[in-house]
Amino acid sequence: MNAIQTALSSARFNRYLLWSGVLIFAAGALALVFTFAGGTDNTSAKPDKGFRATLPNSAHPLRNAQGVTIKTFWQLDPVVRSTIRTFLVTGVSRGDQGAAWAVVAPSVKAGYTYKRWKNANALPIIFYPVANIHQAQYYLDYANDQEILIEVGLVAPKRYQMRAATFQLGLVPVGKGTGKKWLVDYFMPRWTPQLPTQQ
Repeated sequence: MNAIQTALSSARFNRYLLWSGVLIFAAGALALVFTFAGGTDNTSAKPDKGFRATLPNSAHPLRNAQGVTIKTFWQLDPVVRSTIRTFLVTGVSRGDQGAAWAVVAPSVKAGYTYKRWKNANALPIIFYPVANIHQAQYYLDYANDQEILIEVGLVAPKRYQMRAATFQLGLVPVGKGTGKKWLVDYFMPRWTPQLPTQQ
């Protein structure tokens, strides 16, 4: 038996040969995967000519007409507080869906015409029957020049057999200058309310 036959019949050499074959097979399989699954998107990752990177506008604390930083719900402009109450009575309670149209942001009523919104059986606003808007409780989470977020505690009439609920309500500024309004663009419960059992 010569040296070549001895090397080929050795267990160590056969293990090396096996692992070499496995590695070569794996490298070939990876090359195939990258070739066929690499995608066909040849779009350049370079930015367009003239592109200038900009950071989003930083938010500044919201101040009232006297220049005081707003830290509580009752420091909000009376028009903003009225918008919130109108939204709760007309949109959330479904008291007057047409009137709710004026106090919700465009993002909420996207895809609706006024007529469709006014007569819709289902709106993109969670329904909750408000027993008495004057007993609602409000807590300001934060207020800046880009968003206002408050928590609203509501109680339903007894006939609905629904527990009291806390909601988060967000408003954003729409328009500029003297035409700027704060409109509701977010309304979600802190928990999922049960459906009313009777009306």
